[in-house]
Amino acid sequence: MRALQAGDLTAFVTGLQRESWLLGEANVGFQVGLIERAVMRDRPEFITTLLDLDPALGRTQPPPRTGAIEFALTYAKRHLIPLLTRVWPIPDDLPHAAGMGDLVRVKQWFDESGTPALGNLDHHFPYNADTGMDYQWASSRVQSVLDTALAWSVINRHFNVADFLLEHGADVNTRWGSHEPASILHELVGQVATGENPSGNYESMRFLIDRGIDMTIKDYRWDSTARGWAFYAANDQKMAEWLEEAERRQIGGAG
Repeated sequence: MRALQAGDLTAFVTGLQRESWLLGEANVGFQVGLIERAVMRDRPEFITTLLDLDPALGRTQPPPRTGAIEFALTYAKRHLIPLLTRVWPIPDDLPHAAGMGDLVRVKQWFDESGTPALGNLDHHFPYNADTGMDYQWASSRVQSVLDTALAWSVINRHFNVADFLLEHGADVNTRWGSHEPASILHELVGQVATGENPSGNYESMRFLIDRGIDMTIKDYRWDSTARGWAFYAANDQKMAEWLEEAERRQIGGAG
């Protein structure tokens, strides 16, 4: 774990080869944890190396539970998913289709009138019974599924999918967040602050702003706008000033 955190691939491999029992059936949970951490740290070489060592994880059927694919879509690391699908298939639901940018499949979750036709809501992340996750960002579970799909499509820059979802019931002002109620704009800023996406999310933020997101939304815990997160959490004055200017233009345009 320390080697993975530090990005020391040599120590990572040496440790697993020395303690080969960690690759056995009794430690599948540990192996899953390694992959989840590698996703969060954006370390594809660690995922590939672990799977090439033939861990029991790769032979377990059905595959063990994991949040790895969800982490990849939530934190703009979709490029890791081809590695993850060596073990786990991508769930067939609306949010995952949206996060993957599969507009054809996204449209198949709506009927001819454009109304969501989701079937059993427990089938859709974050309401999948296997994960036990339920963020409850909205009182309506259908709305929450739509808003999760919107968030993943925006974070992963699938703007054609995001526009379709906005036209079919998703809420640009959803209080969706990866940890607690805030907004998708907060999430994008927060990923810069925590290092999940240090290069920034300006394109995705601009998309939301151009679609009229309410920039005065405050988060649940700190009672702060996304601009406040940029200034105090991300310590990014340039981003804070950019958001402030965008809010002024938005207000001016509305006037």
